[in-house]
Amino acid sequence: MPIEFGENRAIFRDVVTIEDAEPLFEWLLNVEEATIDMSECEHIHTAVLQLILLFTKKLRLQDSEKFNRWF
Repeated sequence: MPIEFGENRAIFRDVVTIEDAEPLFEWLLNVEEATIDMSECEHIHTAVLQLILLFTKKLRLQDSEKFNRWF
């Protein structure tokens, strides 16, 4: 699975597709504060990006050089 979910942290790896949007949505609904590590991610579907933007207030995106190309 391209997203590895932890208690409060999700790691995005390789290509994150539309199929990953629903499990991400469910996870985001159930965590109070979340960190997303995109340092190993090569591509994300726009639905996943929309979820990240929707839940921005409770998200902390892990900083990395690779991360900067997404935002």
